[in-house]
Amino acid sequence: MEAKKISVIIPTYNRKEKLPACVDSVLAQTYQNIEVLVVDDASTDGTEELFREISDPRVKYLRYEENHGACYARNYGAVRSDGELIAFQDSDDTWHPDKLEKQVRFLEETQVDMCFCGMNRIATNGNQFHFPVHDFHKEHAVEEFLAENRASTQTMLMKREVWETLRFDENIKRYQDWDFGIRAANTFDLGYMPEALVESEVGADSISARVASYQHLLHLYKKHQDLYEQYPKSMAVMNRRMGKRVHPTDPALAAKHFKKSLKLSKNPYDLKYWIMDSIRSSVNGRERKVSE
Repeated sequence: MEAKKISVIIPTYNRKEKLPACVDSVLAQTYQNIEVLVVDDASTDGTEELFREISDPRVKYLRYEENHGACYARNYGAVRSDGELIAFQDSDDTWHPDKLEKQVRFLEETQVDMCFCGMNRIATNGNQFHFPVHDFHKEHAVEEFLAENRASTQTMLMKREVWETLRFDENIKRYQDWDFGIRAANTFDLGYMPEALVESEVGADSISARVASYQHLLHLYKKHQDLYEQYPKSMAVMNRRMGKRVHPTDPALAAKHFKKSLKLSKNPYDLKYWIMDSIRSSVNGRERKVSE
């Protein structure tokens, strides 16, 4: 029986310097029945120069002239692919040579619809950690995905039916993989391979960046509000996370989230922050009245 064909979609935008290593890591896979669709999301750094002469027939270069974001690029490439299985890679990351081979074997042995593997996240200072931080239990898939993201896009391998049913939400600007994972967990059978088969560089997470992420977390939370209502523990975790995001700048809003989390979790951690932010909010309110 011929091995199933895997379509690997690589969205890219102004990653000319790092893209070759990414593509090479896909072409070097021990699992060889693949096609690689590089989707250029209107790069302005000359990325197209890398593909003027394509020596490997498995590589297809697709480009359009208006930037639409990574989710649009992933869907654009997947529509034009024909593999029975679909994987997604990020243009500045690399795969271990046996990633796809191990994941295909896992899919066949477990009969799940989508699997995801571990990943080494490497900071600019050289520190690294394993992602996801916590283990995964398929019998609690929805609850665990609601609580935190477990599957970064470049760790996924799925049956074509999964992508065709869900697709990436092109209206989400951040946490697109988390949103996809929540919907996948709620619709399909998922499996997890703890072994880290992906290397990913991450930048420093500044306070300002964490605060700015609040609106994206809130959007994700509201989008899946009905599911969160079914899983109070996950709702508590998400409210705690949102409270921590705005804790440095908006104690009144943070207090509301910690109060919600405390009601659901009865966790002393939430009590501490609720009291702290309530006091800070009250003090800030008095100071504003004095200044007026």
